[in-house]
Amino acid sequence: MLRGLFENNPRPFFDRRGFSPEALDDFVKREEVLNQTFQFVTQLMNIWKAQYPNDIPLKPLPLSSNLNKTMPQPMTPPIQESATSVQEIIPPEPVKLSKPIPPRSPTAPAPTVRFTLPNAKVGVAYRARVEGHTAEGAAQVVELRLPDDLGLHFDAERVELHGIPTLAGEHVLRVLWTLDRRERYSSDCILIVNPDPKTLWQVKEPAADAPYPKNHAVYQLLTGFGFRLAAASRRGRSHEHAGTFRDDDFVIELIDKTDWALLLVADGAGSANFSREGSRLAVMTAREQLTRELSATTGAKLIEALKHWDHDSDAKQMIGSECHYLFHRVATQVVEAIEKEAQQRNSESRNYATTLLAAIVNRQGNDTFLATFWMGDGAIAAYGPRGKVRLMGTPDGGEFAGQTRFLDRAALNDHGFAKRIGIGRFADLTAIFLMTDGVSDPRFETDRGLSEATNWDALWDELQPILTSTTPEIALCDWLHFFTAGHHDDRTLAVLW
Repeated sequence: MLRGLFENNPRPFFDRRGFSPEALDDFVKREEVLNQTFQFVTQLMNIWKAQYPNDIPLKPLPLSSNLNKTMPQPMTPPIQESATSVQEIIPPEPVKLSKPIPPRSPTAPAPTVRFTLPNAKVGVAYRARVEGHTAEGAAQVVELRLPDDLGLHFDAERVELHGIPTLAGEHVLRVLWTLDRRERYSSDCILIVNPDPKTLWQVKEPAADAPYPKNHAVYQLLTGFGFRLAAASRRGRSHEHAGTFRDDDFVIELIDKTDWALLLVADGAGSANFSREGSRLAVMTAREQLTRELSATTGAKLIEALKHWDHDSDAKQMIGSECHYLFHRVATQVVEAIEKEAQQRNSESRNYATTLLAAIVNRQGNDTFLATFWMGDGAIAAYGPRGKVRLMGTPDGGEFAGQTRFLDRAALNDHGFAKRIGIGRFADLTAIFLMTDGVSDPRFETDRGLSEATNWDALWDELQPILTSTTPEIALCDWLHFFTAGHHDDRTLAVLW
């Protein structure tokens, strides 16, 4: 019967393209197929006899000689052409019909069905019910055929697809279904598996002749003056994908023959051609100026004034004034260094645009003195004890998202320059953080998030095992490669604890 419907019918309801002669031959030889076919023929005979009880005898078509050779022996007596043998295979209680039911025409199209599945994502656990709907009602899914390498499995009892997808793409799944548990149909269902976003990022090298080459990742660890300092900077995925250099830079230092530690972080403007050199010039120039001044008169004045912090308001005022002029001199030196480099390159200073975050630290018994300069986005924070954080300034934001202020002549002449200076003396301080927006944006999202101590508690809980590891600077650099959708900038973090 199957061969006749499939091979000899000019309009078969099977799709010839999906079946080879060998596959069909294997299919019709199965015992299950033979039994189902025999039951189907038996029901047809019952319908025939109910419609024509005495008039027209049923005469089955004879099997071809070729078919006789391939078909297995049936498990019930073969159908003969006589009417009495027809009676032998009718069940003891034939189906009673109130009125005749015409059999579906072999050329009649299958009911229109629409199967839907929610999208999946590679590497993320997936579970969804397979549902199909037709004009005649809900389709009952009998079987779902899946690619072997898709990583999903079909639970026929629950009619659920589950597992962890391993292969991205648009997959066509073959669904076997029924409306009445008698007649079965085959349809396609589309499952879209989205790729893991991390796999979409390419890693490209910059052009070999690009000016101002810079390492893609750097890190450093220092110990002394009752502190440990670790810093790391690495190229962001957006720069990896574009084949450009890292724009961030940093410096950490314990100034020799003093008790001063300094941390410097800079983020070059992504829109500026040579900002990677601008950030390097910023931290290196600031390092030279701060080292020179803190090793000489300015450093000595600050140390002496700190001895009177608790009981002399004039000492605090003097410290604030000294730090203001110190950081203004540092910022001026940075701007001049950038202008000089731009002139030598026959370029413009704005092509070297960069932010600058700076901190000088001195330990006073159990107290920690901190003075900072904050130009641009990112963050500087004095954290601890647990549940307490003091931001040392406010991130600069431009008119549009992703904009910020950069260190230039206009910033030096700004009457609000003093607001960029922060000073404080803290007891039981846990850590000091300086970070570019490549870290602060994905970790805190908003300025309000920066002010929430619970967010800093969570960050410290995450970083503490890293900072107590054998090589905290390397572990910190690895940590900076965390994935957060929508945040793929360079990342730099300096920590003193």
